[in-house]
Amino acid sequence: MDVARWQSRLDDVRRAVEQLRDACATDGDARRASTAAWLEGLFAEVTSANELRQSAQQALALYAGGMGSFQDVGSATMAAAVDTLRSTLRVALSAHPWDAS
Repeated sequence: MDVARWQSRLDDVRRAVEQLRDACATDGDARRASTAAWLEGLFAEVTSANELRQSAQQALALYAGGMGSFQDVGSATMAAAVDTLRSTLRVALSAHPWDAS
């Protein structure tokens, strides 16, 4: 994967996190807002395809449940944000460690 491709995927993830943050503000969901802030930090310092893949893998653990998880959503806005985030994270997983950085 070339640099432009994984950076485009990173941009997609960052936009999805921003969409989640906006949905949290709309829904008044402080718990997920904290998770969105954590995700923002997780992807803020990504500098390679390998780091993108590792961060996406870590972020996808939120779908397993627990505090701040995404198993239950309370609104259509939140559901759309969560679905967008999930799909962009799955695409980001295909950024392999042997790809150019």
